[in-house]
Amino acid sequence: MYFKMIVSFLAVMLAVASAGLIGGPVDADMNDDGVQSALQFAKAQFNNHCFNDSFELQIRKVVKVQTQVVSGLKYIFTVKVARTPCRKDGVNDSVKTLCVVPAVADVTQCKIAVWSQPWLNSIIVVENTCI
Repeated sequence: MYFKMIVSFLAVMLAVASAGLIGGPVDADMNDDGVQSALQFAKAQFNNHCFNDSFELQIRKVVKVQTQVVSGLKYIFTVKVARTPCRKDGVNDSVKTLCVVPAVADVTQCKIAVWSQPWLNSIIVVENTCI
């Protein structure tokens, strides 16, 4: 009797584990329009509000992108960012196109989560952590 219950329980656990957590984050396509829009929003927000730095940061690489359904859509980005020589105060706005990250720049890995509720016309950064 107990053997059948244990085998049944293990079979169910294996099925759930292999299917992934329902409602949990899933890998997303970087070319998706929603993903691209959320990433552009995240870039603007982390440069304008999230980092206490006089210089703009630039995303060097998107390591991972996931989405999660949560009363809207949550986009979860793991990115590598680096500091550019461009100041946030607009002093060198005329050369913005030349603001590239130097090859020797320190790169920091960050996790940025953006929550979008299009029917409310709402999009916000809900997490911004850097290592």
